[in-house]
Formats: sequence, structure tokens, C-alpha cells
Amino acid sequence: MLTEEVYKSSDRLSRSSWWLVAKNDGGSLEVLTLDGGNTLPVFSGEGETRLFLWLKQAHEHGWEVRKSSAGELASVLCGPCSHARLVALDPSMEILDEKEPRGSWG
Repeated sequence: MLTEEVYKSSDRLSRSSWWLVAKNDGGSLEVLTLDGGNTLPVFSGEGETRLFLWLKQAHEHGWEVRKSSAGELASVLCGPCSHARLVALDPSMEILDEKEPRGSWG
């Protein structure tokens, strides 16, 4: 029974796509981070990401929803966002009180 529960749980986590907030200025991709670059918000759905953008008014700063594969997410975490100490999956707006989102690389 325990093995079956772990298998079901791991199946939920192995998704083919995730959603990030990013912008592309002049050919260089910039990924949104929070908390001074220490937190990378990652979303499980496009709707949650769009709501986040709307609530944070990030679209006014050029940020957009970006669908990312699991491989691309791993590359972001190992490369340009390797300094991030935390990945916030579907972050709660109450936790994130930063006024203006920042990019982690450009």
C-alpha cells in the first residue's frame, strides 16, 4: 500500500510543463525572482500564473507568462537562477509582499 501511494504521489510531481514569469528584452530572457533573487516562483498552471501577474501588476513591467518544460526549469535552476535558495510552487500572495518583481538575469 505504501509503495502504491508513493507511486501515485510521484506521478503528480512528474509533470511535462511548468509555468514561469519571464520577459524577453532584446533577445535575452529574464526570469522573475522574488525576495531579492532568493525565490523562484514556479506555477503548476497557466491560470495561476496569469492571476499572479494580475495581482502583482507585473504585466505593467513587461513580465509575461512562459510555459516551460521540466528540462528548461532544471536548466534555469542550474544556470541563471542557481543563486535562488527557494522554489515557491504556486506561491500564496500573502507570503509574497514584494512591491515590484525583479529579474534574476538578463
